[in-house]
Amino acid sequence: MNVELMHKMDNQLIQQHHHMIELENLLKTFTLETSYSLKKLRDTPLIYSEQHTAQDFEYDFLEISDAIETIPLHPSRQTVTVVACDMSTVKLAETAEGPVWAVRGSIINRTKEKVKAFVVGPFAYTASPENIKQLLAVLYRALDINWNQPSFSLSAAPKLVGNLFERILQLHAARFIKGGILLLDGSLTVGPLDSPLEAVSKIVEVAKQQGLGIAAFSKSTTLTLRGRSILSYLADVKPPYLIRIPVHDRSRWSVCEGAVYVSRLAQGYFPFRVDVASRESDAELFNALLSSEPIIYGYPESLIIAHQLAKMSRLDMISARASLENLFNIRFVHTTEIRTSLFTPITNS
Repeated sequence: MNVELMHKMDNQLIQQHHHMIELENLLKTFTLETSYSLKKLRDTPLIYSEQHTAQDFEYDFLEISDAIETIPLHPSRQTVTVVACDMSTVKLAETAEGPVWAVRGSIINRTKEKVKAFVVGPFAYTASPENIKQLLAVLYRALDINWNQPSFSLSAAPKLVGNLFERILQLHAARFIKGGILLLDGSLTVGPLDSPLEAVSKIVEVAKQQGLGIAAFSKSTTLTLRGRSILSYLADVKPPYLIRIPVHDRSRWSVCEGAVYVSRLAQGYFPFRVDVASRESDAELFNALLSSEPIIYGYPESLIIAHQLAKMSRLDMISARASLENLFNIRFVHTTEIRTSLFTPITNS
C-alpha cells in the first residue's frame, strides 16, 4: 500500500463521517506539503535502525502554592458521550536532507451504545529546515493562528509538528462530544510554540459549548509541591478523589481556563496529573466520567484505546517504508543502532 493510497483511504474514511469532513482540506494540504519534501529524496538512500520513537519530555513552568484541596468523587447516574484523542510520532529514517518522520492520530467516540474509532494518517515528511517552516505554517493556518516564524531548534521539529497536528484533531473532536467529555493525553498548558494560547483556548471553548468540558491526563509531570512531586500526595479519603493543585497566575506558562488536579480514580493504582476545564463544575465532570467510562488502573479506557490506535507498530513502519520506496523511488538501508550493538549482549535492551 503506497502513501498516496493511504491518503485516499484516510480521506474516504473522513467522507463517511460528516463530523470529520472539515479535516479533508487540511489533510489534502498536509499531504501536498509532506509529499513535496519526500520527492526531493528520489534516488537517495535512507538509513534506518530500530530506535525510532520520538523522545518526548514535558517540562512545566508553572508555579503552585501550598494550599491544596481534596474533592471526593461519586459516580453519577448520568451516562454521557466520551471522546478521546491521541497522536504518535516516529522516525522512519535518516537522510542527508534531514530525518524522515511520520505522524498518526486517532479519535475514539464512546457512547452508551457503541465505541467508534477514527484513525488519521500516517503522514511522512522530511524534517529539513525549509520544509519544517512550511509545515508549521500550514498547521498554524489550520488553527487560524498567525505564523510569525519564531525561532526554534530543528531537533524539536517532530514534537512541534506532531503536537500541532494533535491540537487540530482535538479541535475537531471537541465538536462532536454532544453534551459529553473530551479526554486528552497531555495537558492544557499554554505558552510553548506547539501549544499556542489561541489554539488551546478554541479547543476549550468548543468543548464547553458542546459538552461538559475537557480533562487532559498526564502520566508524568515535573510539577512539585514542598519539594515533592505532586503525584506523591495522598488524601485521607478512599478513591476515587481529586487533589486540587492551585497554580499562580504569574507563572511563565499557564493552564488555559482550567485547574490542575492529581486524580486517584482507583483503589491502590496510579495517580495522574489532570488539567480540567469544565463548563460548570470540575467534580460534576469527573462524576459523569466515572459513570460513563471504564477506568483501567486509574486511567480512562478510551485514552488507552486512542493511544494504541495512534501508535505505529513495527509492522506499520515496515509498511510505510515500503510505500515510500514504491511511490517516491527511494531506497531504505538498514543499519544496526550503536546502543544495540554495544549493550544488547549484556543487558538484552
